[in-house]
Amino acid sequence: MKPWLQGFSLGMLLVALTVASGGAAAPQDLVKNILEEVMAIQTNPALEGEAHQAARAAAIRRVIQRNFDFPYMAQAALEGAYQGLSPGQRQEFTQVFSTLFQASYTDLVLKFLKKETVKYDAETLEGPRARVKTTLVRTNETIPVEYLLHQKGGGWLLYDVIVDGVSILGNYQRQFTQVVRTKSFEFLLDRMKTQIKALP
Repeated sequence: MKPWLQGFSLGMLLVALTVASGGAAAPQDLVKNILEEVMAIQTNPALEGEAHQAARAAAIRRVIQRNFDFPYMAQAALEGAYQGLSPGQRQEFTQVFSTLFQASYTDLVLKFLKKETVKYDAETLEGPRARVKTTLVRTNETIPVEYLLHQKGGGWLLYDVIVDGVSILGNYQRQFTQVVRTKSFEFLLDRMKTQIKALP
């Protein structure tokens, strides 16, 4: 794995660039619009410097909050274990997952997505699902990034991102499944809550 991918982890969680939006725009257009919005926040002269990092983070977090399918990803990350949870447990897990994901994604963007060039390679539609292939061009490397979306609520929501061949959702599934199998769901949830308490 390339060194910059290490920035994806926050404790046991790996993160992704997540994109979603309503309306009838094509999936590739949605991905492009969200990435451009995030980069605009990062390069806004009024938000430059350490003194404005909290403001940049808050702006990025607002983009995150409205632009991806937390319930679907939380359920998919737990796989079969999700079916054994009560409605209350499902709601709590989704909220905790969402909080950590937002913090992780915000940290990722602040560190790694600023003035990079994004090449949009191809868009594939398969019924209610779509795959948008891109290439992130950095100073000394190019990184393939695929965005997987599905239709929900009249729009497109992103449910997985594959970065340099690594599926973000797949990483969630492997990590969570191992913890639930060797420990318990309660242990996993408590550990995630502990991570939230440690957030700045």
